[in-house]
Amino acid sequence: MDSKSSDNQNVFNDIPLDPALAFQTVMLADIDSADTTFRITTRTELDNLVLSIQKLGLMHAPVLKYNPTGYVIVCGFRRIAACRNLGWTRIPARVLRKNFGFFEMARLAVADNSLQRQLNLIETSRALKLLTSVNTEKEVLVQAAAELGLPLSPSIVPKLTKICNLPLPIQKGILADVIDLSMALELDRFNPADGQALLGLFEHLKVGLNRQRELLLLLEEISQRETIPIRQLMTEKPLNHILKNTEIDRSIKRQKVRTYLRRRRFPVISEAETQYKAFVKQLKLGPNINLMPPKDFEGMTYTMTIRFDNQEELKNLKDKLEKIIHHPGLGKILDG
Repeated sequence: MDSKSSDNQNVFNDIPLDPALAFQTVMLADIDSADTTFRITTRTELDNLVLSIQKLGLMHAPVLKYNPTGYVIVCGFRRIAACRNLGWTRIPARVLRKNFGFFEMARLAVADNSLQRQLNLIETSRALKLLTSVNTEKEVLVQAAAELGLPLSPSIVPKLTKICNLPLPIQKGILADVIDLSMALELDRFNPADGQALLGLFEHLKVGLNRQRELLLLLEEISQRETIPIRQLMTEKPLNHILKNTEIDRSIKRQKVRTYLRRRRFPVISEAETQYKAFVKQLKLGPNINLMPPKDFEGMTYTMTIRFDNQEELKNLKDKLEKIIHHPGLGKILDG
């Protein structure tokens, strides 16, 4: 079937009859592509689909719901867009009967996607929102979700349903694997400008969830303490200078950002840490001795570890420890 015959013929040979569907030719101008009520897919690329339809024809007719103001698309958003790109004026379609229920249309829309491939988070969110948007008995909903391969956990469904309502940049961040579900919901707590600034930071630094949470907490606490928006913090000279520096490796840049934010958030601890490192350097501990301060320099208990392979090494370390014990630098560390 070539593109010309697909555009100009109503071809429905060997298609099983279904009382819920009426196969007919529909003018593309009569289809309302702006109504995305039943859109599940997040895919927008059309090149391969256009090429396929151009060579093989429209093998799977879209499903439409009749509306006097324009047919509503239930299944086949990308197929219809591809046909428009090909310059077609009409297509074969499966038109649902007028009394076809919304929940059944939702099931068709989800099935058209979920039974062909694994849905991403945004698509799963759209599917769940669509199915739960009508007052349906819980048993019916659970059965439909199971049949369509959707998650059933009561703890995860409400969270997933929120995803498709998040600001578009956050949704794009999810699709690009910059953030996961939990961080997306965290960013939704902030105003859109701050949320987008945080997302941009995570994307720029390529950090995992744990480091994202650490940076988020530091920025939020600085913002609250200094009463300035997070987005303003991001554009201030010290941090902005680090982020725009193209001469340093990303791993070094991540460490510099973290160090800067910690010093700004905890100036007293940062100063103590700087002094501690200076005194430890004076001690010349070497590779086999390690001195650890109390957490956040709160408390008086320090931990020292030594590593040795034999008695001779231990003897040498004993002599070194004697020197460290009487070194004035150690006294300055312990005296705070």
